[in-house]
Amino acid sequence: MSIKTGFGIIEIIVALGLFATVSVTGITMILHSFTTNRLGDEQTTASNLSSAGIEIVRNLRSQSWSNLVAGTYGLKNTAGLWSFSSTPEGWGKFTRSVLIEDGQRDGSGNIINSVGTPDSNLKKVTVTTSWNVGASRNNTVILTDYLTNFSKSITNSGDLILAWGDTTTTPKWNIYTNTSDTFGTKGNLIVGESAFNVDTKTSPTKKEALVGYASATGILHLLCYNGSTWSEDWSVSIGSTGTSRRFDIGYEQTTGNAMVVYSTNTATNNELAYRTKPGSSACGSGNWSAGTNLTAAQTNGIVQWVKITEDQRATQNNLAIAWEDATSALSTMIWNGTSWGNEPTSALDTALERVSVARDADPFDLTYESVSGALMVIWGRNTASNNANGAFYRRFSAGSWGAVTAVMTGTSDDATNLDISSNPASNEIVFASIGNQQNDLQAAYWNGSAWTRSANLDTSCNNPIVGSHKVTTGWLTSGANTRSIVVYDDVGTGNLSYATGNGGTFTVSPTDFSVTPTFGNPQITFEIVMDPKNTDRLMLNVADANNDLFAKRLVMTATPTFTWTNSDGGVALEINLSQGIASPFSAAYWRNP
Repeated sequence: MSIKTGFGIIEIIVALGLFATVSVTGITMILHSFTTNRLGDEQTTASNLSSAGIEIVRNLRSQSWSNLVAGTYGLKNTAGLWSFSSTPEGWGKFTRSVLIEDGQRDGSGNIINSVGTPDSNLKKVTVTTSWNVGASRNNTVILTDYLTNFSKSITNSGDLILAWGDTTTTPKWNIYTNTSDTFGTKGNLIVGESAFNVDTKTSPTKKEALVGYASATGILHLLCYNGSTWSEDWSVSIGSTGTSRRFDIGYEQTTGNAMVVYSTNTATNNELAYRTKPGSSACGSGNWSAGTNLTAAQTNGIVQWVKITEDQRATQNNLAIAWEDATSALSTMIWNGTSWGNEPTSALDTALERVSVARDADPFDLTYESVSGALMVIWGRNTASNNANGAFYRRFSAGSWGAVTAVMTGTSDDATNLDISSNPASNEIVFASIGNQQNDLQAAYWNGSAWTRSANLDTSCNNPIVGSHKVTTGWLTSGANTRSIVVYDDVGTGNLSYATGNGGTFTVSPTDFSVTPTFGNPQITFEIVMDPKNTDRLMLNVADANNDLFAKRLVMTATPTFTWTNSDGGVALEINLSQGIASPFSAAYWRNP
């Protein structure tokens, strides 16, 4: 029997079927690979177009906030300049559109995606790039970002945060509500030590507050508030006994980076130190830099008083500090956003004003001109009599220091307690002081290039005492009118005495504001805080002889007329301040939101 080899018809059919299946699968895989690669390339292109769209809108925001009007647009480039177009623009098979909406915030000021309170100084920008993958298949890449009006305060709420130390080991705080002109119920901060020296600052870029306080044992505690909770981020020894404030806090305007400068309680070298926190970082000890030592070239004693001021221009990150050491010498430095420098080649003064012994007063201040960015430092010099040029200044402009010059000439007064502040809308500065030789009030007006002086505005002020701050200044603008404000401690009264300045003309109000309740006489510390969002009003905080804390608001109309109110509700916000001297309290308006 023979055996025949080969394929039968059934085997051939099966083989052909397997070949067809394999061929179709291979072709399908190849086609899928081509499709996937093409889709990936298209996805990348669309992502790049959306990302570039966000950057273009951000650039248009930087040119002018008014460019960002709610609506749907395209983007066009004319002669190298980008602008919005009325319809979405095409890029080959791709179409890109831009949606601009007012951002929404919840009751705590946090940005939310759902419906909340619209914020006209916050824009939600959505850039969508779409294209057809196939006849019946459409793809999109959507990117969203939030842009703020960085050259303007973000909301118009006018609310304020106030912190202080009492006789317990837990500092206190309170929130002021502008719409009702009232403070809430005081609350506890974080258990630590009794707070003798206090400083409060708020971020210009987000809802964050920093409170620093020093205890009588010389420990600086740095607290941070994120809009809902407080944390103690760090502490360090600064050596204070509570009779002078050896630290201060500031924020860079553009980045929102925080800066704390403090005394190291050492002489000769490394007299100061500083720590920073990025504006993009939250509260928390891990987000702060380590302390960096800073050697003062023109002072050698232990630093006793430190003050910091911020360049208010929206595109600048400059800060400046001035400090007094144990020998009554005064010097200053400027932070350019990266490092400290520009200390003068000699001390501004080596004999600062005092009440009885060196560094027992608060005799210097500093501020930036709001438009030019020039820095003004002013101080009181220890003088032998009342009728002497007691106040001097030095100005840093265009990269160099000017000469030390007397503020007052001719008939003038000594300046034991003094204060200066800048008009937020111009280069104007107001100065006021009280001397302890004859207890006279003097004031001066800087127009951007020269001082106009007014001596002996009131010749019956209460005598400055150790660590007091018996005069404070500010600015109000309503309609076409701008006025400077000087509040001071007048003798023999428990009411509120003040003067107004129209340019270089100062007028003491003939009628004091009859406060409720009456201040304990004398008043020890005054602090004016200007509302950055409502320029027609400011807050005055006062510590009196009874270690009580009060808050009074001043509003100016376009007429102008001036109206004081008892924002504290006619009762002391605190009746047990840790002390009345050396900054026992500090307030700051929210800047964002």
